Amino acid sequence: MVLYGSNEGIPSSGSSSPTECAEEMCSYMVTKHSWKGKYKRVFSIGSMSITTYNPGSMEPTNQWMYSDFISILPAAKGQASLPNNEFIITFKKGKKTDSMRFSSEHRASIITEAMRFRHEFGERQAEGQQWFSYKLHWSEQRKSVLLVAGPTG
Repeated sequence: MVLYGSNEGIPSSGSSSPTECAEEMCSYMVTKHSWKGKYKRVFSIGSMSITTYNPGSMEPTNQWMYSDFISILPAAKGQASLPNNEFIITFKKGKKTDSMRFSSEHRASIITEAMRFRHEFGERQAEGQQWFSYKLHWSEQRKSVLLVAGPTG
């Protein structure tokens, strides 16, 4: 389930809490995987942070400012026959790093939306892979080129 919308009930000014000041861009229903079990959560991508909420009460359960956020990546899984909807977020927790695993049928959209804010992440992400190569010019000369593939935006 994708929830677009709103920050109803969230004050627009005069609040010092990042949760209350951040504009939420989109929210998704996800399942959090932990050693305690699996829990439904609303995974909200905002203008200043990523926040998870308890869907029953809409109380925030976790929040990571982008300055503390390190990465969001699809999880690799061993069996190719099963659909893989899992992703892992990595974030700073004091002087250490920690990670959490989630799953959603909207994994690609979640990662894409979160990566729109990658320039604000605490650790810079690689801007793409580079390869030195050659192309054949119309004059049949080999020309040296640099191929770059990576996220844009």
